[in-house]
Amino acid sequence: MMHIKGHMLQLLATRGAMWDYEVAEDVMRTYGLSGDYWYGTVRLTLTDLYSGGLLDEIETTVDPEKSSGEEKLLFKCALNDFGRDRMRQSGLEVAR
Repeated sequence: MMHIKGHMLQLLATRGAMWDYEVAEDVMRTYGLSGDYWYGTVRLTLTDLYSGGLLDEIETTVDPEKSSGEEKLLFKCALNDFGRDRMRQSGLEVAR
């Protein structure tokens, strides 16, 4: 099975821009994970990918309905050209 970070990159490469909670839901469903720890881990990994320049922030919002009743800043992100290049270089590229 693909490592979580690679799965997240492939997910964004195939589906396009996604909200952080959508990525978290997919990762937790795919890997059989649950709970706040894993939700936070996915969000932290997205932050890491963004900080590394692989993702672009497309939109932000606060929607307590999408963040377990809490007022958290939610991010919509997309894989950018640099991210696609890095995926190609590391063998993670997926067919579009």
